[in-house]
Amino acid sequence: MAGMTDTAFRRLVKRHGGCGLVVTEMVSAEGLVRGIDRTLEYAEYTEEERPISIQIFGGDPEKMAAAAQMVEGMGADIVDVNMGCPVPKIAKHNAGCSLMREPRHAATVIGGMVKAVSIPVTVKMRAGWDDSNRNAPALARMIEDAGAAAIAVHGRTAAQSYSGFADWDLVARIADDLTIPVFGSGDCLEPAQVIA
Repeated sequence: MAGMTDTAFRRLVKRHGGCGLVVTEMVSAEGLVRGIDRTLEYAEYTEEERPISIQIFGGDPEKMAAAAQMVEGMGADIVDVNMGCPVPKIAKHNAGCSLMREPRHAATVIGGMVKAVSIPVTVKMRAGWDDSNRNAPALARMIEDAGAAAIAVHGRTAAQSYSGFADWDLVARIADDLTIPVFGSGDCLEPAQVIA
């Protein structure tokens, strides 16, 4: 998560144990491809953090595939696609949760990345763009068909941001429908909720 999962935080979590995989802050595919120093810093990690997933965002299939190749070249174990960020400055560039508004395009992005790299491509997404467009179940199937190795579903829409409650029934339906691993997120505040 942007502003949260920097390398210091990831190392701290790893040292306390119980965390099998850590994910970087979201990294701009455009910034990676253009070689922008600040962007490259977001993708840095230490060996202590392994296994490591570098999460990228963007909407251009060619740039996302090229960025995935760069992530693989950096030695990451997984490349994750952020389709969950509801922040307007990300969404206005057809990135983050905005990709969910164009399911075929989103599947094309994932398919291109899968073909471009040999490491797993995973996706973080939301329930949908808004209550009228809760398309996560259909999009999750399309993403699985495109070759994604796993999907994390936040049970709120982009319009909800972090208000209201996560729809865990939706997450369960997606998990039941797919053959790849599905992780749920949202409203996990107590240890018992995470274990359940």
